[in-house]
Amino acid sequence: MNFKSMAGVASVGLLALVLSALPAPAAAQTGGVRGKVVDDAGKPVQDVEVVLDSPEGLGSAKLKTDAKGEFFRIGMRPGDYSVKATKGNLSASLSRVHIGIGDPTVIDTMTVRAGGAAVASGDVDKAALAKKQAELQNAFKEARALADAGKFDEAVAAYTKVTEQVQKCVQCYIAIGDAYAKKGDNDNAEASYKKAIDADPASPDGYTAAATFYNTQRKFDLASQMSTKAMDLSAAKGGSDPLGVYNQGIILWNQNKIAEAQAQFQKAVELDPKMADAQYWLGMANVNLGKMAEAKKPFEEYLKLSPTGEHADVAKALLAQIK
Repeated sequence: MNFKSMAGVASVGLLALVLSALPAPAAAQTGGVRGKVVDDAGKPVQDVEVVLDSPEGLGSAKLKTDAKGEFFRIGMRPGDYSVKATKGNLSASLSRVHIGIGDPTVIDTMTVRAGGAAVASGDVDKAALAKKQAELQNAFKEARALADAGKFDEAVAAYTKVTEQVQKCVQCYIAIGDAYAKKGDNDNAEASYKKAIDADPASPDGYTAAATFYNTQRKFDLASQMSTKAMDLSAAKGGSDPLGVYNQGIILWNQNKIAEAQAQFQKAVELDPKMADAQYWLGMANVNLGKMAEAKKPFEEYLKLSPTGEHADVAKALLAQIK
Protein backbone atom coordinates (compact mmCIF):
# COMPACT_ATOMS: atom_id res chain seq x y z
CA MET A 1 0.00 0.00 0.00
CA ASN A 2 1.55 3.31 -1.04
CA PHE A 3 1.44 6.56 0.86
CA LYS A 4 2.06 9.90 -0.77
CA SER A 5 5.05 11.70 0.67
CA MET A 6 3.76 14.66 2.68
CA ALA A 7 6.40 16.43 4.76
CA GLY A 8 5.19 17.48 8.19
CA VAL A 9 1.94 15.53 7.86
CA ALA A 10 2.56 12.09 9.29
CA SER A 11 5.49 10.31 10.84
CA VAL A 12 6.65 6.90 9.64
CA GLY A 13 5.85 5.43 13.04
CA LEU A 14 2.31 6.74 13.00
CA LEU A 15 1.70 5.50 9.49
CA ALA A 16 2.92 2.10 10.59
CA LEU A 17 0.32 2.24 13.34
CA VAL A 18 -2.35 3.05 10.79
CA LEU A 19 -1.28 0.20 8.55
CA SER A 20 -1.46 -2.23 11.45
CA ALA A 21 -5.03 -1.21 12.30
CA LEU A 22 -6.71 -3.55 9.86
CA PRO A 23 -9.22 -5.56 11.96
CA ALA A 24 -12.86 -5.28 10.97
CA PRO A 25 -14.43 -2.02 12.14
CA ALA A 26 -17.03 -2.41 14.85
CA ALA A 27 -20.68 -2.12 13.92
CA ALA A 28 -22.04 1.40 14.13
CA GLN A 29 -24.07 2.24 17.24
CA THR A 30 -27.28 3.02 15.41
CA GLY A 31 -30.88 1.90 15.34
CA GLY A 32 -33.74 1.86 12.89
CA VAL A 33 -37.47 2.05 12.39
CA ARG A 34 -40.03 0.02 10.49
CA GLY A 35 -43.73 0.73 9.97
CA LYS A 36 -46.77 0.57 7.72
CA VAL A 37 -49.38 3.06 6.50
CA VAL A 38 -52.94 2.06 5.56
CA ASP A 39 -56.20 3.81 4.69
CA ASP A 40 -59.56 3.56 6.47
CA ALA A 41 -60.27 0.29 4.68
CA GLY A 42 -57.01 -1.16 5.98
CA LYS A 43 -55.42 -1.18 2.53
CA PRO A 44 -51.73 -0.25 2.15
CA VAL A 45 -51.06 3.25 0.87
CA GLN A 46 -48.09 3.73 -1.45
CA ASP A 47 -45.97 6.88 -1.79
CA VAL A 48 -46.87 8.30 1.59
CA GLU A 49 -44.17 10.69 2.80
CA VAL A 50 -43.10 9.69 6.31
CA VAL A 51 -41.00 12.24 8.18
CA LEU A 52 -39.23 11.40 11.45
CA ASP A 53 -37.96 14.44 13.33
CA SER A 54 -36.00 14.59 16.56
CA PRO A 55 -36.75 17.35 19.09
CA GLU A 56 -33.38 16.46 20.66
CA GLY A 57 -31.47 17.64 17.60
CA LEU A 58 -30.56 14.13 16.47
CA GLY A 59 -31.62 14.89 12.92
CA SER A 60 -34.50 13.85 10.73
CA ALA A 61 -35.34 11.28 8.08
CA LYS A 62 -37.71 11.48 5.15
CA LEU A 63 -39.04 8.16 3.83
CA LYS A 64 -41.67 6.94 1.37
CA THR A 65 -43.90 3.91 1.64
CA ASP A 66 -43.59 1.12 -0.92
CA ALA A 67 -46.34 -0.81 -2.70
CA LYS A 68 -47.09 -2.66 0.53
CA GLY A 69 -47.48 0.62 2.41
CA GLU A 70 -44.29 -0.12 4.34
CA PHE A 71 -41.37 2.13 5.23
CA PHE A 72 -38.00 1.18 6.67
CA ARG A 73 -34.78 2.86 7.69
CA ILE A 74 -31.71 1.81 9.66
CA GLY A 75 -28.60 3.74 10.53
CA MET A 76 -30.49 6.28 12.68
CA ARG A 77 -29.21 7.82 15.89
CA PRO A 78 -30.95 6.45 18.98
CA GLY A 79 -33.46 8.76 20.68
CA ASP A 80 -37.03 10.08 20.53
CA TYR A 81 -38.65 11.12 17.26
CA SER A 82 -42.01 12.46 16.13
CA VAL A 83 -43.55 10.80 13.07
CA LYS A 84 -45.77 12.45 10.46
CA ALA A 85 -47.24 10.62 7.46
CA THR A 86 -48.83 12.62 4.64
CA LYS A 87 -50.18 12.07 1.14
CA GLY A 88 -52.30 14.81 -0.38
CA ASN A 89 -54.99 15.73 2.15
CA LEU A 90 -54.43 12.51 4.11
CA SER A 91 -52.26 12.46 7.20
CA ALA A 92 -51.48 10.76 10.49
CA SER A 93 -48.96 11.48 13.22
CA LEU A 94 -47.27 10.05 16.27
CA SER A 95 -45.90 12.44 18.87
CA ARG A 96 -43.20 10.13 20.20
CA VAL A 97 -41.40 7.03 18.96
CA HIS A 98 -38.24 5.87 20.69
CA ILE A 99 -35.48 4.39 18.54
CA GLY A 100 -32.92 2.34 20.42
CA ILE A 101 -29.59 0.82 19.42
CA GLY A 102 -29.70 -2.33 17.33
CA ASP A 103 -32.94 -3.90 16.14
CA PRO A 104 -35.32 -1.63 14.18
CA THR A 105 -38.20 -0.22 16.24
CA VAL A 106 -41.54 -1.43 14.88
CA ILE A 107 -44.18 1.27 15.29
CA ASP A 108 -47.97 0.95 15.24
CA THR A 109 -49.62 0.78 11.83
CA MET A 110 -50.59 4.33 10.90
CA THR A 111 -53.97 5.09 9.33
CA VAL A 112 -54.00 8.19 7.14
CA ARG A 113 -57.27 10.14 7.07
CA ALA A 114 -58.37 13.56 5.93
CA GLY A 115 -57.07 15.96 8.53
CA GLY A 116 -55.19 13.21 10.31
CA ALA A 117 -58.09 12.57 12.68
CA ALA A 118 -56.76 9.21 13.82
CA VAL A 119 -53.24 8.06 14.40
CA ALA A 120 -53.13 4.28 14.51
CA SER A 121 -55.29 1.46 13.25
CA GLY A 122 -56.88 -1.28 15.29
CA ASP A 123 -58.75 0.99 17.71
CA VAL A 124 -61.13 -1.75 18.87
CA ASP A 125 -58.42 -4.16 19.94
CA LYS A 126 -55.82 -1.54 20.75
CA ALA A 127 -55.60 -2.31 24.47
CA ALA A 128 -55.27 -6.05 23.94
CA LEU A 129 -52.73 -5.56 21.17
CA ALA A 130 -50.70 -3.14 23.29
CA LYS A 131 -50.66 -5.63 26.17
CA LYS A 132 -49.52 -8.46 23.90
CA GLN A 133 -46.82 -6.30 22.34
CA ALA A 134 -45.59 -5.22 25.75
CA GLU A 135 -45.36 -8.85 26.88
CA LEU A 136 -43.38 -9.82 23.80
CA GLN A 137 -41.09 -6.80 24.10
CA ASN A 138 -40.39 -7.68 27.73
CA ALA A 139 -39.66 -11.29 26.76
CA PHE A 140 -37.26 -10.09 24.08
CA LYS A 141 -35.55 -7.71 26.53
CA GLU A 142 -35.16 -10.49 29.07
CA ALA A 143 -33.59 -12.72 26.44
CA ARG A 144 -31.21 -9.93 25.46
CA ALA A 145 -30.26 -9.38 29.10
CA LEU A 146 -29.34 -13.06 29.35
CA ALA A 147 -27.17 -12.77 26.24
CA ASP A 148 -25.51 -9.61 27.59
CA ALA A 149 -24.74 -11.48 30.81
CA GLY A 150 -23.01 -14.23 28.83
CA LYS A 151 -25.76 -16.77 29.51
CA PHE A 152 -25.97 -17.77 25.88
CA ASP A 153 -27.81 -21.09 26.22
CA GLU A 154 -30.49 -19.46 28.35
CA ALA A 155 -30.72 -16.59 25.89
CA VAL A 156 -31.21 -18.95 22.96
CA ALA A 157 -33.99 -20.73 24.85
CA ALA A 158 -35.68 -17.41 25.68
CA TYR A 159 -35.51 -16.12 22.11
CA THR A 160 -36.78 -19.46 20.81
CA LYS A 161 -39.80 -19.15 23.09
CA VAL A 162 -40.59 -15.79 21.48
CA THR A 163 -40.44 -17.36 18.00
CA GLU A 164 -43.18 -19.76 19.11
CA GLN A 165 -45.50 -16.77 19.63
CA VAL A 166 -44.41 -14.56 16.74
CA GLN A 167 -44.41 -15.83 13.19
CA LYS A 168 -41.49 -14.79 11.02
CA CYS A 169 -39.57 -13.23 13.92
CA VAL A 170 -36.53 -12.16 11.93
CA GLN A 171 -35.00 -10.28 14.84
CA CYS A 172 -35.39 -13.34 17.10
CA TYR A 173 -33.40 -15.55 14.75
CA ILE A 174 -30.76 -12.84 14.33
CA ALA A 175 -30.45 -12.56 18.11
CA ILE A 176 -30.18 -16.35 18.40
CA GLY A 177 -27.43 -16.29 15.77
CA ASP A 178 -25.62 -13.54 17.67
CA ALA A 179 -25.80 -15.57 20.89
CA TYR A 180 -24.39 -18.66 19.20
CA ALA A 181 -21.66 -16.57 17.56
CA LYS A 182 -20.61 -15.10 20.92
CA LYS A 183 -20.59 -18.61 22.33
CA GLY A 184 -18.28 -19.72 19.52
CA ASP A 185 -20.83 -22.11 17.99
CA ASN A 186 -20.41 -20.91 14.42
CA ASP A 187 -22.41 -23.72 12.79
CA ASN A 188 -25.56 -22.95 14.77
CA ALA A 189 -24.94 -19.21 14.36
CA GLU A 190 -24.87 -19.56 10.58
CA ALA A 191 -27.97 -21.76 10.64
CA SER A 192 -29.82 -19.14 12.72
CA TYR A 193 -28.95 -16.30 10.35
CA LYS A 194 -30.24 -18.44 7.49
CA LYS A 195 -33.49 -18.93 9.44
CA ALA A 196 -33.76 -15.15 9.75
CA ILE A 197 -33.50 -14.86 5.98
CA ASP A 198 -36.00 -17.69 5.42
CA ALA A 199 -38.45 -16.10 7.88
CA ASP A 200 -38.75 -13.01 5.67
CA PRO A 201 -36.70 -13.13 2.44
CA ALA A 202 -37.89 -9.61 1.61
CA SER A 203 -36.33 -8.14 4.75
CA PRO A 204 -32.74 -6.87 4.51
CA ASP A 205 -32.09 -7.50 8.21
CA GLY A 206 -31.25 -11.20 7.97
CA TYR A 207 -28.85 -10.59 5.09
CA THR A 208 -27.15 -7.76 6.99
CA ALA A 209 -26.65 -9.98 10.03
CA ALA A 210 -25.29 -12.80 7.87
CA ALA A 211 -22.92 -10.36 6.15
CA THR A 212 -21.51 -9.26 9.50
CA PHE A 213 -21.09 -12.88 10.58
CA TYR A 214 -19.34 -13.95 7.38
CA ASN A 215 -17.09 -10.91 7.60
CA THR A 216 -15.91 -11.91 11.08
CA GLN A 217 -15.29 -15.43 9.72
CA ARG A 218 -13.23 -13.86 6.91
CA LYS A 219 -15.56 -15.41 4.34
CA PHE A 220 -15.52 -12.22 2.35
CA ASP A 221 -17.21 -13.49 -0.81
CA LEU A 222 -20.24 -14.66 1.17
CA ALA A 223 -20.19 -11.47 3.23
CA SER A 224 -20.24 -9.39 0.06
CA GLN A 225 -23.12 -11.39 -1.40
CA MET A 226 -25.22 -10.96 1.74
CA SER A 227 -24.45 -7.26 2.07
CA THR A 228 -25.25 -6.60 -1.59
CA LYS A 229 -28.57 -8.41 -1.21
CA ALA A 230 -29.42 -6.34 1.88
CA MET A 231 -28.75 -3.10 0.03
CA ASP A 232 -30.78 -4.22 -2.98
CA LEU A 233 -33.76 -5.00 -0.76
CA SER A 234 -33.50 -1.67 1.03
CA ALA A 235 -33.36 0.13 -2.30
CA ALA A 236 -36.44 -1.79 -3.46
CA LYS A 237 -38.29 -0.48 -0.39
CA GLY A 238 -37.60 3.05 -1.53
CA GLY A 239 -34.74 3.86 0.83
CA SER A 240 -30.99 3.65 1.08
CA ASP A 241 -29.33 1.59 3.77
CA PRO A 242 -26.31 3.42 5.23
CA LEU A 243 -25.44 0.48 7.47
CA GLY A 244 -25.44 -1.88 4.49
CA VAL A 245 -23.14 0.49 2.59
CA TYR A 246 -20.91 0.74 5.67
CA ASN A 247 -20.76 -3.06 5.91
CA GLN A 248 -19.66 -3.21 2.28
CA GLY A 249 -16.83 -0.86 3.22
CA ILE A 250 -15.84 -3.18 6.07
CA ILE A 251 -15.70 -6.16 3.76
CA LEU A 252 -13.62 -4.34 1.17
CA TRP A 253 -11.30 -2.96 3.87
CA ASN A 254 -10.62 -6.45 5.17
CA GLN A 255 -9.82 -7.55 1.63
CA ASN A 256 -7.26 -4.74 1.52
CA LYS A 257 -9.26 -2.99 -1.22
CA ILE A 258 -8.80 0.39 0.38
CA ALA A 259 -9.89 2.59 -2.52
CA GLU A 260 -13.14 0.64 -2.94
CA ALA A 261 -13.70 0.70 0.83
CA GLN A 262 -13.14 4.46 0.87
CA ALA A 263 -15.88 4.92 -1.72
CA GLN A 264 -18.34 2.94 0.43
CA PHE A 265 -17.46 4.79 3.64
CA GLN A 266 -17.89 8.07 1.76
CA LYS A 267 -21.33 7.01 0.58
CA ALA A 268 -22.29 5.86 4.09
CA VAL A 269 -21.49 9.24 5.65
CA GLU A 270 -23.40 11.00 2.88
CA LEU A 271 -26.44 8.86 3.71
CA ASP A 272 -25.99 9.22 7.47
CA PRO A 273 -23.51 11.90 8.62
CA LYS A 274 -24.19 10.88 12.22
CA MET A 275 -22.72 7.39 11.77
CA ALA A 276 -19.56 7.84 13.84
CA ASP A 277 -17.76 4.66 12.81
CA ALA A 278 -18.29 5.40 9.12
CA GLN A 279 -16.69 8.82 9.64
CA TYR A 280 -13.69 7.28 11.39
CA TRP A 281 -13.07 4.60 8.79
CA LEU A 282 -13.49 7.12 5.98
CA GLY A 283 -10.67 9.05 7.62
CA MET A 284 -8.58 5.91 7.94
CA ALA A 285 -9.17 4.98 4.31
CA ASN A 286 -8.13 8.47 3.20
CA VAL A 287 -4.95 8.23 5.28
CA ASN A 288 -4.11 4.84 3.80
CA LEU A 289 -4.61 6.30 0.33
CA GLY A 290 -2.28 9.16 1.15
CA LYS A 291 -5.12 11.69 1.17
CA MET A 292 -4.16 13.20 4.49
CA ALA A 293 -5.93 16.54 4.04
CA GLU A 294 -9.17 14.76 3.14
CA ALA A 295 -8.90 12.67 6.31
CA LYS A 296 -9.15 15.72 8.57
CA LYS A 297 -12.90 16.37 8.35
CA PRO A 298 -14.12 12.79 8.98
CA PHE A 299 -11.78 12.45 11.98
CA GLU A 300 -13.12 15.71 13.37
CA GLU A 301 -16.69 14.55 12.79
CA TYR A 302 -15.95 11.25 14.50
CA LEU A 303 -14.63 13.04 17.59
CA LYS A 304 -17.70 15.29 17.69
CA LEU A 305 -20.01 12.28 17.51
CA SER A 306 -17.98 9.94 19.70
CA PRO A 307 -15.42 11.96 21.74
CA THR A 308 -14.65 9.01 24.02
CA GLY A 309 -15.14 6.26 21.44
CA GLU A 310 -12.80 3.33 20.98
CA HIS A 311 -11.03 5.06 18.07
CA ALA A 312 -10.76 8.49 19.71
CA ASP A 313 -7.07 8.23 20.61
CA VAL A 314 -5.99 7.23 17.11
CA ALA A 315 -8.19 9.92 15.55
CA LYS A 316 -6.68 12.57 17.82
CA ALA A 317 -3.13 11.39 17.09
CA LEU A 318 -3.70 11.50 13.35
CA LEU A 319 -5.35 14.93 13.52
CA ALA A 320 -2.33 16.24 15.44
CA GLN A 321 -0.10 15.05 12.58
CA ILE A 322 -2.38 16.47 9.87
CA LYS A 323 -2.57 19.89 11.53
